[in-house]
Amino acid sequence: MTITATSRMSRTLPAEYRSRLMSLARDVSFPQSARLFEEGAHADRFWVVRSGTVALDMRVPGRRPVVIETLGFGELVGCSWLFPPGHWTLGAEAMSPVRAYEFDAGAVREMCRAEPALGALITYWAGQVLAHRLQATRVRLLDLFAPYGSGHAA
Repeated sequence: MTITATSRMSRTLPAEYRSRLMSLARDVSFPQSARLFEEGAHADRFWVVRSGTVALDMRVPGRRPVVIETLGFGELVGCSWLFPPGHWTLGAEAMSPVRAYEFDAGAVREMCRAEPALGALITYWAGQVLAHRLQATRVRLLDLFAPYGSGHAA
């Protein structure tokens, strides 16, 4: 998948809010093949990729995890932290060495509660990303599991 405009924090958050959010960022690195999180685990952080690629994957019974989307520079990794129950709905693995900004979900949620305008924009940003990921997941699963010729007849 390509990097989408809707997943870029810089296109959703004005500079003032971006600066406030970035005050909570911590620089982290992941080696190739490192698991950032597992589907179903507690979601307590998120990342914005600085370099490298991260694959979002989904467990499929009887198969290896299916890669749903590959994320790169400027993209948000992890949305599940924002919405209860706060468990990852996908897994994530570094496909190459990755450098990222890491955010503590609790600290960001507290900042959002203290500044409702910032909270609304972060929720909007995550919502845009989720809408895109839902479509990517749908397309990927249809590619893998739909019978040949399925869909609407002409």
